[in-house]
Amino acid sequence: MDAQWLADFRRKTGAVRDLDEVDLTCRHACERFGLPYHCFALRLPTSFLDPELYVYDSFPAPFRDVYVAMDGLHVDPVLLRCYEQSAPVFWDEVFEQTSTDTPSGRYVAKIRSIGLRVGLTCGYRGAGGEFSAFSVATSRDDTRARRYLRDVAPWATLAGTLLHDAATRLMRLDDATALTPRERECLLWCAEGHTASETAERLQIKARTVTFHLRNVSTKLRVNSRQQAVARAVAMGIVEPRAVTMPSN
Repeated sequence: MDAQWLADFRRKTGAVRDLDEVDLTCRHACERFGLPYHCFALRLPTSFLDPELYVYDSFPAPFRDVYVAMDGLHVDPVLLRCYEQSAPVFWDEVFEQTSTDTPSGRYVAKIRSIGLRVGLTCGYRGAGGEFSAFSVATSRDDTRARRYLRDVAPWATLAGTLLHDAATRLMRLDDATALTPRERECLLWCAEGHTASETAERLQIKARTVTFHLRNVSTKLRVNSRQQAVARAVAMGIVEPRAVTMPSN
């Protein structure tokens, strides 16, 4: 790998038109890394309890059945580690720290038995509340394979960043559902706990106008109440903390 390869990969990810093309680009990266397996998973903040998930992989055929049967979303120690850190997660390190007599340990033993023995996973969080994970792996489990994964980790991390940006770009709200500046403003003050009257006073508009904007927000975000609108907007990064004064230090 070199800077030219990264520039070409950036151009490819910037031109993708759907998630199938994102998957194809993942495969090209995996081939370049000289590794047999990859997985790209994207979670969208459409719901706190049941978010939309998209998974594209070249893992051995039994993997998905195993993942579902063993509740991988909640016991996969690699995924759980990705939630806690931004640095690449090396499977061998996590596997060695996982007790064999736990659900996570039994999950690890099972996926190793189907050929997923050594790998790395990079997790990414987007400005819109999206989360994705890019993994590359091999069935080999020796010192050379582990060392190679550490060598390729910086390139895999950068590739995953570009894949994440490409996928989230495709899944963003379109212009018809994007919030207007005034709708965002009303929602921001609603998130701060202000009533429609209090928000109206701050923005120097009528309370019924605030209510109108918040009703539009709920429609666009496909929710039924202001509370749900705030929760969805926070999850999607539509509403986030913003400084209004500079610190004194």
